[in-house]
Amino acid sequence: MIVNTAAMCKRQEAIHREAAAATTLTNVRRIALRAAAAWEKQAQEMTQKEAGEKGGLSPEDAAIALEFLLEEESDRPDAIDDLAKGFDLGRDPANRLSHDIA
Repeated sequence: MIVNTAAMCKRQEAIHREAAAATTLTNVRRIALRAAAAWEKQAQEMTQKEAGEKGGLSPEDAAIALEFLLEEESDRPDAIDDLAKGFDLGRDPANRLSHDIA
């Protein structure tokens, strides 16, 4: 498995930003900027990881994980009862999942 470093992610971000600046095509620019934004986010996450910060799920990842969890749970006949007992509406789903998964 290849693990991206923060430096590699920043290089990729710069490459995509240069491509966006160099093109006259709107769609190419839009895609390159979206790719650059994704690399920027990855670089931030890797910077935190490399600094030893304990990371949880991002809010977006937590929402996706929660969706899968709820889908899996809804397939069980007793799922509604279990979800009603275990789901605290006062807690942020991102925090719930990052604590439940850890």
